[in-house]
Amino acid sequence: MSDADRGAALLRRWNECGWYRTVGMRVTRADEAGSEMALEVTPALLQAYGTAHGGAVAGLIDAAMGLAILGRLPGGEGCATVEMKLNFTAPAPPGTLRARGRVLHEGRRTVVAAAEAEDAEGRMVACGQGTFQRFAEPAP
Repeated sequence: MSDADRGAALLRRWNECGWYRTVGMRVTRADEAGSEMALEVTPALLQAYGTAHGGAVAGLIDAAMGLAILGRLPGGEGCATVEMKLNFTAPAPPGTLRARGRVLHEGRRTVVAAAEAEDAEGRMVACGQGTFQRFAEPAP
């Protein structure tokens, strides 16, 4: 499978997964250079003050880091979050949030990644860093 085909399959797989569809997350890029994702902040994702719930934003940051890693790993290999730290820097208003993830360090067993999320006006609403465990994906 070519790198382009593998990249297209990766986007398709994750954009069709239940969690991403449930919350309205969409992967637009995942490759060796990093990832880009979007989350539509709808009324269902708002907390009592009218901005995105921190859990929704944290999920976007986590996904952007994970997909940045998956875009680099060889076929048949996956990753799972071991730990992550987030800073919420501004309220996330309704509308589209965009996140970009990148790999900071790739080891044999763990990978460290970072991501930032911004609102439609380009204002950063959160940033994070996490450690992910590499593993061999089970056969289908």
